[in-house]
Amino acid sequence: MLTSNTYTKDFKYFKEKYDESMECMFAAVSDLYAEYWNGFFHFALFKDDHESWESAFLNTHNKYLEALRTSDARNILDLACGRGDFTNVLAENTSGEVLGIDISRSQLSHTHRFKRPNLRFKHYDIMKVDELGEMFDAVMLMDADCYLPDKQLAVEKISKVIKSGARFLLLGWCKQSGLNQIQEELVLYPFMKYWAIPSLETPDNYKKYFEQNNFNIIEITDLNDQVKRNWEFGYESALGGVRTLSRKDLPRLIWKGMKLGSDGIRLIKEQFPAAIYIKVGYDVGFLRYVYFLVEKK
Repeated sequence: MLTSNTYTKDFKYFKEKYDESMECMFAAVSDLYAEYWNGFFHFALFKDDHESWESAFLNTHNKYLEALRTSDARNILDLACGRGDFTNVLAENTSGEVLGIDISRSQLSHTHRFKRPNLRFKHYDIMKVDELGEMFDAVMLMDADCYLPDKQLAVEKISKVIKSGARFLLLGWCKQSGLNQIQEELVLYPFMKYWAIPSLETPDNYKKYFEQNNFNIIEITDLNDQVKRNWEFGYESALGGVRTLSRKDLPRLIWKGMKLGSDGIRLIKEQFPAAIYIKVGYDVGFLRYVYFLVEKK
């Protein structure tokens, strides 16, 4: 049985060795997610239970493009861009320059598919974004804030590369405010361990971090009702994988650019119980998916 001390040790490692754990994590699971999820690792927002996935993603992306005012942007930054699918959407919808950064080389190895003159990618750490030497008038961080070792410091650093009047859109994996330790240990800690997540932030704390770093808050919206089908699809996909995957299938999913051996196999296998705990976190309401749109003063 996993104890609180065991979790504390893991989360300490995820925080202190964030770059190392993210490299290993996504070298093992990037292709798994692409095979059992889709090219967009983020969530689609659904209007109702009958909307198609294609329509939901199109409407979701249009909502984000409008929020960021990409049609008028000159320099756009996509933080934790992953395999580059949404970064390519950004470049398709602006005449400005788009830069996607990610800490995972395995994720970035897929970005060569995209050949737009206004699109580039860079292996880079969000926690050092203030050292990029560039300024942006639209910044996106989607479904990856949970991995950051220090959310407050990350917001501070991101604020330093955003021009006055520019917008920052964060789609955050948050925890419900007011949870006690037992509630977090029973529901949130297991999937956080499997996903190498050092901590989850509350919406209230994010609001405070934005205010501390000279952002005007335009909108904060809890999207749990609109993303329900994503949680359910992830759960069903995990069940499908359990039914069909065998040990011989796993090595082909691991990025060949990093030798992970048995650790890679372990990381893949841990994604399936993680999907179960994530759904539990959603169903009980402890896990929140929150839209933050802010503008730099």
